[in-house]
Amino acid sequence: MLYSLTVLHPRARTFFGSSRPFEEFIAHIAAGARWKVLSGAAFVALTVTGLLLLPGAEHPSAGRNACVIAKTVLFVIAVSLFCFTSWRLWPARTLASVREIPKFQQSFRNIAVMLLLLVGASMALGVLSSHL
Repeated sequence: MLYSLTVLHPRARTFFGSSRPFEEFIAHIAAGARWKVLSGAAFVALTVTGLLLLPGAEHPSAGRNACVIAKTVLFVIAVSLFCFTSWRLWPARTLASVREIPKFQQSFRNIAVMLLLLVGASMALGVLSSHL
């Protein structure tokens, strides 16, 4: 996500110059990614989150449990945001007029930043929980 936001999109935008060829390129690059991303999310949910929530030999502290719950909430928000983007915004973006494209590009940049913040917060909670 970070690479796409900071390298791929800006460089592709300067390469193509106009909005329509850039949009066609980005749609081509993203084709089929929805199911790969959701498969990865399912893997994370079943392994990392699932294993952390299973009762173990040790008794986790209340702080650690709170971190796990917060990480789970952040994960659900991130997957929900991805699904909204994938099923609602992508179709609208691919059918957008040239005049509407900048609005969608800005929306996608905002969502990318939100997803990066969610992942960063989740990582910070993971580090914090390992010290509780």
